[in-house]
This record gives sequence, C-alpha cells and structure tokens, in this order.
Amino acid sequence: MNTSPTPKWPASAAWLAIGLLTSAAQATVVAPSVHTDAGWVEGASRGDALDFWGIPFAAPPVGDLRWKAPAPVAPWPGVRAALVPGPACTQDGRRVPSGVPNSSEDCLYLNVHVPPGLSDTAAAPVMVWVPGGAWINGAGAQYDGSKLAQASQSVVVTINYRLGLFGSLALNSLLAEGHGNAGLMDQQAALRWVQRNIARFGGNPQNVTLFGQSAGSASVCQQLVSPGAAGLFHRAIMQSGPCTFGTTAKAEALKNGQAFVTKLACPDSLGASAQLACLRSKTAAEVFAASPTLNITTPGSLGSLTPFQDGIVLPAMPRKLIEQGKFNRVPVVIGNTKDEGTLFIALAYDIARGHAMTDDELKSLLAGLTQGNSIATSLLSSYYTTRKYGTPGQAASALVTDAVFACGAQWSARQLAGRVATYAYQFDEQRMPALVNDPFMAWGAYHAAELPLVFQTEIATVPPSGAPADVLTPAQLKLSDAMMGYWGRFAATGNPNGAGAVAWPRFSWPTHGTLHLDSAAITSASGSSVTGPHNCSLWDTLASLGVGL
Repeated sequence: MNTSPTPKWPASAAWLAIGLLTSAAQATVVAPSVHTDAGWVEGASRGDALDFWGIPFAAPPVGDLRWKAPAPVAPWPGVRAALVPGPACTQDGRRVPSGVPNSSEDCLYLNVHVPPGLSDTAAAPVMVWVPGGAWINGAGAQYDGSKLAQASQSVVVTINYRLGLFGSLALNSLLAEGHGNAGLMDQQAALRWVQRNIARFGGNPQNVTLFGQSAGSASVCQQLVSPGAAGLFHRAIMQSGPCTFGTTAKAEALKNGQAFVTKLACPDSLGASAQLACLRSKTAAEVFAASPTLNITTPGSLGSLTPFQDGIVLPAMPRKLIEQGKFNRVPVVIGNTKDEGTLFIALAYDIARGHAMTDDELKSLLAGLTQGNSIATSLLSSYYTTRKYGTPGQAASALVTDAVFACGAQWSARQLAGRVATYAYQFDEQRMPALVNDPFMAWGAYHAAELPLVFQTEIATVPPSGAPADVLTPAQLKLSDAMMGYWGRFAATGNPNGAGAVAWPRFSWPTHGTLHLDSAAITSASGSSVTGPHNCSLWDTLASLGVGL
C-alpha cells in the first residue's frame, strides 16, 4: 500500500490551536484499513503514526441540511481512501494568518492519528482536538496529531465544524425548527462518532479528552455546559479560551441574524418556512458575502459570529452556568499564554496598517471599549499606558491579554476548582518565532505560541517553515516533551503529574495556583502570580461597571 505524505496546509499557530496503555493478549496491531459504522477506511502508515485523513462524521450540511443539526453519513461501498484531508469549512482562505483555501460547505470530516504498534484492543486514551480560528477560520487538518499520539500513546482526533454564520446563525424560524448552534452540534456529532468508532482504532470511548485552543477552547467550555455533550467526553483542556469568552446573548444574536436575512432579501414577512427555503436556496458564496466581518479593532464585533445562547445547545450563558455549577463534571486543565494580545494588536495595527500603534490609536481603542463610561475610561487610561508598557502597542496588547484571556482563565479556574479537579497554567516562553515578520513589536508568548509545542509539529505559516528542529531550540523541544507529557498524563488519568515531572498542584485559590511553562524552567506558583501582573482586580471592578471585552 502506498503511504501518503504529511498534508501541507497553509495554517496558523495563531488559530491553531498521554498516558498508559493496556494491551490484551492475542491483540493485533491496528491495521491501515479499519471498518467504521459507515464503511471501511484505508489510512497510511508513517514511521511515527498511522494516519486516517478526511473521514466523514456527518452528511454534507448543504441544501436542505444547511443550518440543521448534522445528519448521519450515508454508508459507502468498498474501501474509502483516507489519505488526504477533507475540505475545511467555508471561510476566507486569504485571511492572515489562519485562512484555509479551497474550503467548502461539504466539510464535516475528521482525522485520526494512531501511535505505532497500538493494538486494536488497547483501549488507549483518546484526545479530540477542536481547532480555533475565531469561529470563522481554521480546520482540524491544520494540526498533525501524529507526534502527540506517539508521545502520549493516545489516539488523537482532529475535527472540523461549521464556521461563521453557517455555524451560528440565530433566527426565530431556525429555533422553531429545533436547530440552534450548528457548529457546536457538529462538535457533538464528532464526539458521538468517536463513541461509536474509536475502539476500532485502539481508543477507549470511555476515556475521551476534549481539548482546544482559542475559539476551540471556548467551544470546550460551551460543551461543558451543554446537556447534549453529557457523557461524550471525560476530561477537558482549555487553551487560551476561558468560559467568560465567546458566547453571544440570544437577543443580540437574533438582531445580527435579522441584519443578515435583510441583506439576502429573505425577511421574516415571508413566513418561517418560506424564509428558510429562501436562505437555503442561496449559494454558499452568497451566504458568505452577506455575513458580518470581524474587526479586531472594534470591541464586540466578534459577537456577530460566535455561538449564542440558543436554549437548545446552550441553555444559558456558559459563565452563568459555570457559576451555578450546572456543567458536565469532568477534570479540567485551563490556561493562557503570558502575552496573548500581541498577536491581535500586531495583526490589527502593525501588519494591517504598516506602522506601530500610536498613542492616538490606543486612546481610540480605550474609548471604544468603555463606550463613554468616564470612570472606566479613567481607570483603563491609568493602567494601560505607554509609560508603563513601553509602547502603545504593548499597552494595548496587555489590555487584551488581561481582559480576555488571563483573568478569564483564572476566574474559570476558581469557579471550576470547587467542583472538579482543576489544573491551571500559564505559557511564559518568550522566544517563540512570530507567525509573520513584525518590525514594530516583540510578540513574546503570544496567542497560540504554545501550539507548536503541544503538537511538536511544524509552525505552519505560508509557506510551511519546516520541522520543529528547524525553528525550535533544544530547550524548547525539551519543553515540548514536558508539555506533551503533562497533557498526555491528564488525558490518561485526569492528573497531569508523574514521570518525574515538576509537580503541578491542583488549583485551590489562592495557595495553589498556576504552573508556569518556560524553556528556562517549569515552576509552580500561587494564583496571584497571574492575577497580579494581569491586573485582574481591575477587571473585576470593570465587570461590575459592565465593561469588558
């Protein structure tokens, strides 16, 4: 059988985004051909993994299935080649740095990476990756899970899900049909596929870890609070996307939906059935063109594209449900990178405008965030200053880091830790290569900087930059080994400790806090090691004033 090369997708570490096996006597090694519940699939062996690319887990969500819950896959005859990724879900392939070209509405595919020599009765841990991309970009195949599978002795699955308004359109006519967040329903459909099929790849359907980064991480929290995901996964890892992030209130989402149907000339006045028929008659290109766009410099613009509180998949806002303890009880790892915001400010100002952010642009950003609240404006202007941080861009980056990610992760950890085993981290590594050349600002431990270490695979830029040995230092590769070990042991047992690694204490505010991941040293510290430098007491105050990102 021919082996397939590693797929080379233009991807982004920005949106990118082990344990012990038991083997049965007389077991056989997982073969390149596996029988799923829809038919046979044939993968390809590589030296470090057995890969299956582009396995459909639901029917193409096109035509009358657009915006509906994912439907079952039609069985296929013979053996289906699983040698190349399926299409990414519809998106702008030109969007720097995370757009995937040649995307399609027919996109509900997943990829399976099996470590070498795994037996078909091994019952290995399973890790299901939800890619990030602000709910508008990204694909599972951007992430080659073979190194992580080998290091962890886990079966690693990476998935697609519908993006933009294909995945999160809010309309009363759709809700009346019983269809809410299609993208989140896709994620659940992929998890149900894992339940039905992963044992045939050597994985244990009763030991599934759902993990993701950025929008993928926030999706993990949305699945934590979704009744439809109960029992589909047993551990959760949230990287740079806390439970405070990425869900739109129902009223706002419905308002955005009305603006969309007006653009497509499919108004409510047609009646529910006729309106949906009108919308489903449009081409994917027409739907995409009428969708709102994300403006990084405009606080709140992401809300037109994120999942929303639909009363179906999400019965209420995740933050509120987490506070109330109404979530699927599984052990959790949650964390952030030290300098999350540099990526966003660099893309919105340095790269987009060709110059470093100015003081006037910083003032404008602050004014937009506070929306005329003079107390909040005064507070922010006194904390996030050029004098304190060195440049306007670094001040703005710190604001984004603190408001959206670091303080949200710590809040989430405090809420979760009283009910489930919780482990918090911060990725501090300052020397990761930037995704694009930025002559105006050092990025530090930027949003998604940890992903090449979690997967120990190429930092995917355009063109691909090569293997990690080409771009990562020996110390960073050692840190990568440590991180894969922590993630893998957590996936296997719900506890990341062991194998002689630096002890990672269970989160218990304020004495036991956060593991700091740095190639110079891995250390643990109290929670104040994050909340203090990231001004979290300020953001608690601002939240009481109704101000936040």
